[in-house]
Amino acid sequence: MTAPEPPIGPHTPLRPIWLCRTDGQPWPCAAARLSLVREYPDTRVALCVHLGSSLAEAYRDLHALNPAGAPAARALSERFLGWVPARR
Repeated sequence: MTAPEPPIGPHTPLRPIWLCRTDGQPWPCAAARLSLVREYPDTRVALCVHLGSSLAEAYRDLHALNPAGAPAARALSERFLGWVPARR
């Protein structure tokens, strides 16, 4: 008999390092992306605004923590916005 799976929490960012609280992946992780698409089903613009403001906060936080080792702006932009589904 195997032990029951531990409950999985929400895939929210752990600030200021911007990793997922649940799986430790760079936020937004795959599960967070699915959750965000469900949260903003018909409001792509609102999703982009939310992610854009998160991107700005992540850029500030990560550069304050480690200016020399922080991700480049282009890489962060791709991480936060590059996956957003295209308009239909």
